[in-house]
Amino acid sequence: MMKILFIINPTSGATSNDDAILLIHKTAEQQKVDFKFLYTSSHSDDGMIQHQLQEYRPDRVVACGGDGTVQAVGRNLIKKNIPMGILPLGSANGLATALGLSGDLEEAVHLVFNTSNMVQLDLLNFDKKYICTHLADIGINAKMIKNYEEQGEKGMIGYAKYLFQSIKESPLLSYTIKTPDKVYEKEGYMIVIGNANMYGTGIRISEGSVSDGKFEICNVPKIALDEAIKAGLTKFNVFLDEDMFADVISCATAEIEINQRVDFQIDGEYMGEVDRLKISILPSAIPVLIN
Repeated sequence: MMKILFIINPTSGATSNDDAILLIHKTAEQQKVDFKFLYTSSHSDDGMIQHQLQEYRPDRVVACGGDGTVQAVGRNLIKKNIPMGILPLGSANGLATALGLSGDLEEAVHLVFNTSNMVQLDLLNFDKKYICTHLADIGINAKMIKNYEEQGEKGMIGYAKYLFQSIKESPLLSYTIKTPDKVYEKEGYMIVIGNANMYGTGIRISEGSVSDGKFEICNVPKIALDEAIKAGLTKFNVFLDEDMFADVISCATAEIEINQRVDFQIDGEYMGEVDRLKISILPSAIPVLIN
């Protein structure tokens, strides 16, 4: 009998997870699948997840939440060869969007129970300390996430509310980007470091892939309010200035030095201020269930 461990963020998104939990129960009963729920608390998640992987020995593990939940599950599955599924229940479901996973609950639950299709997901490593599954950035978006978290907001409207404030507070930055091939001197208001090629809103930032052994560094050299609203993360307008993410470097390792300390986020979680970053790729780190 197949065993599935569902790891649920009880505070993900703006709505309750009750519908998802009921549907998982129903599907597992119909398909005669053994399953278990583990609820994250953010304080001791890694220890709890590792304990369940050893104790329960699941055949697949499903992250139920947004990008932060996916990252928490993903970093505990590195090189374990246990497939990860994603139920996109967060405010921003960036990796799920980039992988083309359905946001429809019934379709998403059916997929994690039944698919055998997988992609070998690369991961990013920051400063040999932090793992990233989807994308990270410094500047405007990271500042917005900081303000959002401090106020305890939920949902996309919460993001939008703090975007104007973050743009006003964000200075023009100067940075040096060193890759094995070249050293770049750049100016901008935001740098996006992407494992995937789009934000959770579907806004494309590069032609990269989550399984190509490379990541993309995207410099945003100018920012207008309307452009920022569209990238940041809302869907109120489908048009976007093509030049916003036109300045892209693709590489497998890089160092970024910034002329001042600036806000930094990974997978939608605020990490504090940084003035330098070392980034490397972990190729084909986790098998992820896809359509």
